Amino acid sequence: MGSYYANDNVHLSGAHAPRDSRAWQHALDLALAAHDSEDALARYPHVAFAFPSSAPNPYTREYPLLDYRELKEWASSRGWRVRPAPERAPADEKYSPPVRFTRLPSRYH
Repeated sequence: MGSYYANDNVHLSGAHAPRDSRAWQHALDLALAAHDSEDALARYPHVAFAFPSSAPNPYTREYPLLDYRELKEWASSRGWRVRPAPERAPADEKYSPPVRFTRLPSRYH
């Protein structure tokens, strides 16, 4: 699956079928585990395929609406906080901004 990759962007690979949310979650998990920065960005569609909402996406049929509640629980259990990054979204993606992952402070540091 294609993704942009730069200093603070995660690159997902290994998830191919849009409907296979577990494969997308696994790819996201691997990408975040390999990411050595405190912040990471992931494209909204990639995260939405990993955590699809049961509600239809009113803006596009290309990818599902993102279930932020499920994503937040998953990310928190792996040491990340998540929030939308609308300041990083191109004008044509204002309804599907990238998702920012920020490492939670370790209780051991």
